[in-house]
Amino acid sequence: MTQTDTIAAIATPSGSAGLGIIRVSGPMAHELGRLLFRPAHKNCTWQSHHLYHGDIVATDGATVLDEVLVTLMRKPHSFTGEDVLEISCHGNPLILQTVLEQLITLGCRPARPGEFSERAFLNSRMDLSQAEALASMISAQSSKALQIGLAQLKGSLGRRISSIRTLVIEALAGIEAAIDFAEDVSGHEAPACLPQICEAMTSINRLLSTYRQARLVTDGIQIVITGKPNVGKSSLLNSLAGRKKAIVTSIPGTTRDLITETIQLDGLSVHLTDTAGIRAPMDAIEKEGIDMVRERLEQADVIVILFDGSLPLTDEDRQILEENQKRGCRIIIAVNKSDLPPAWETGLLLHQAESAHPLSSIHTLRISAKFGDGLDVLKKALTDLTVSGKAIGDDVMITHLRHKHSLEKAIARLAAADNCISTGQSSEFAAFELHETLDALDEITGKKIQDDILHKIFSSFCIGK
Repeated sequence: MTQTDTIAAIATPSGSAGLGIIRVSGPMAHELGRLLFRPAHKNCTWQSHHLYHGDIVATDGATVLDEVLVTLMRKPHSFTGEDVLEISCHGNPLILQTVLEQLITLGCRPARPGEFSERAFLNSRMDLSQAEALASMISAQSSKALQIGLAQLKGSLGRRISSIRTLVIEALAGIEAAIDFAEDVSGHEAPACLPQICEAMTSINRLLSTYRQARLVTDGIQIVITGKPNVGKSSLLNSLAGRKKAIVTSIPGTTRDLITETIQLDGLSVHLTDTAGIRAPMDAIEKEGIDMVRERLEQADVIVILFDGSLPLTDEDRQILEENQKRGCRIIIAVNKSDLPPAWETGLLLHQAESAHPLSSIHTLRISAKFGDGLDVLKKALTDLTVSGKAIGDDVMITHLRHKHSLEKAIARLAAADNCISTGQSSEFAAFELHETLDALDEITGKKIQDDILHKIFSSFCIGK
């Protein structure tokens, strides 16, 4: 598919910088370069994918706007599959805006958010999963999220979907042969297609199993620190953050609001939340703070329950542990103040924990939030309890809810086809289910998708991409 208009946008973030890039795509790109660019060397031949130095001038042909570098990329060998002109200016927003205005005066249209990527998709330069991966890479907040995005941008998910699609087509071909040539072709009974269907279902289930872990990588891990007042929750947050984020005092109930800090652990983005101490509230403000804590705990991927190891265990301690065990969340029991003589053995508390919660979901360790002892072990436990198994990037992963829903539709249709064949129903029913499976798979790569969904996806991109 080709576009009849030419679009332009500033492709670099707003604000002053060393460089700023203006991107132009469409049939007028080459001509616009000739009109506005004055090469430093008169023998400029405008070869594709070559870099040229010179000046950008205003539409009057005389006023120099900036000294620039310009590249022309001829279709179809460009990002969008169209003629593309990229102008590298000095990164003053006034310069960039002035050059953009000259382009618009000469007939360019301001690009919509994500329109360059949309044109790349429409011109078959990438599939829809690759376009979404591009947006994910731009917004990635950790190195591991970048790894996943880059793998998808290089087509890892598209290739996996293609291999599943091939299995479904093979099964469908056999079933339709049995329908069309029932009296003439032997060996095309529908049950012979079950191995391909089962293999496709296995492959889809493998993809679906990656969703939770991949989302933790891309969205970040939600860690909530809870416990009684004055057990060292704010000190722990400050130590993990490497700076003073929360106020630390000896007065119980100092922390009233939720305090969140994002840190990087082993290439992962981790959102740490310090909370008000759990106890019988002294006033309405503290009660509201504790209510907020309980709400945030429901959203946690890992709960760190902090205990003061220098003081005897209390019923409040045990109640906090029991309450959080009921949430079914991964739990780390962190016994603070390991620099002081212990008042109790961690085994006493662990015995209670084991009786009500799977051992695999509870990790127990001793730390000193004040002096940093045991924090490296705690950091490793935080990531091990959430992102485990294969190293990120070793396998194809799905990160978008849209992909998950499409795969769930596909596997439901495959299960229905399997049932039709296994119960001896008419082959036409199985063929219908397999066609629906292909439609669901094609939603992921964009071979078949509604225009409004397509618009929604690309409109979430930044302008210039």
